[in-house]
Amino acid sequence: MLMVTVPLKGPQRAALPADVLDILWVAASFEPGVEHLHADCPEAGGAGHLTFFVRAPTREKAVALARGITRRALADSPVLNGWYVVPVRP
Repeated sequence: MLMVTVPLKGPQRAALPADVLDILWVAASFEPGVEHLHADCPEAGGAGHLTFFVRAPTREKAVALARGITRRALADSPVLNGWYVVPVRP
């Protein structure tokens, strides 16, 4: 099992919604391998972190899975409007 953290940033005065895990589980239901999710919900204007525990053959596939689920949740959920995945520098 691999752990992947996806950093998020949102609107200046917004906090990550409390139901973000429910939203992520709906998006993750289309993908096999997700075992557990955790969300670090910051105060308004702060960065958030989504942590995925996934079964994947490689780290690269685990990262792609977690980021894909996150992007799908951000695109499909109106309550996450204005939130985006923070680019990770290699």
